[in-house]
Amino acid sequence: MNEEHPLPSTTPTPPPLNPTPPPLNPSQYVPIPKNPNIRDLFEILLRRPAQLAGHQVCEEKPTLLRFGLIALLSILVFGFVLGTFAYEDQLWAAPVKMGGGMLFAGIICFPSLYIFSILAGSNASAARMGGLLSGMLAMAGLLLMGFAPALWIFAQGTSSFGFMGGLALLSWLVALIFAFRFLRVALRETGATQNAPLTIWCVIFLLVTLQLSTSLRPILGTSDKFLNTEKKFFLEHWSDTMDKSLKPKEKK
Repeated sequence: MNEEHPLPSTTPTPPPLNPTPPPLNPSQYVPIPKNPNIRDLFEILLRRPAQLAGHQVCEEKPTLLRFGLIALLSILVFGFVLGTFAYEDQLWAAPVKMGGGMLFAGIICFPSLYIFSILAGSNASAARMGGLLSGMLAMAGLLLMGFAPALWIFAQGTSSFGFMGGLALLSWLVALIFAFRFLRVALRETGATQNAPLTIWCVIFLLVTLQLSTSLRPILGTSDKFLNTEKKFFLEHWSDTMDKSLKPKEKK
């Protein structure tokens, strides 16, 4: 008597729609040195900003100073490139104004950052927030330095204040987007649970830097004075200079 046996199913099981990604290869994890130098911080900021944001090394004084040095040198390079738009005294005046303006903005905005970080639920100390702020500025500076060669090409090919100023502003906004993201990740690592306080602070910092770019004018053009003492809102200044160009004798 022949017994009938059911044939095994040959229909393959479909894969899950959202397969779980394989675990990270431990060999790909690179630990952060206990005392990272400037080169280490440069690499980590660009390659592993999230890992750096949650690391204790951010609240150490040597790291804060190195972050500040990276930010300052980067913004000086960016300012020098902007100075080549008009040459003459702007080759040194523009970098000084850009570097001094960024340092001043960081100092006057630090107290509000610490307060808003507490409101967001962060348990970071003042020392750690200082390190994170300097790291944020270093991140923005590195991106600006990356934009510098492209801006130099346009600085040599145009005399329009509106066009050149728009490129510089766009570069600053893009750099701040990544810098703010670094700061947001860092606050999350320190226990922050709310985004609104940090968003408000980011808007404040952006407005402060935009107003400083007007208060420290001229940065692109030339002037007999190092600083223009006339008080003017940055939107008013932009509207006044949008359609202006360097005079032939100013463009070297």
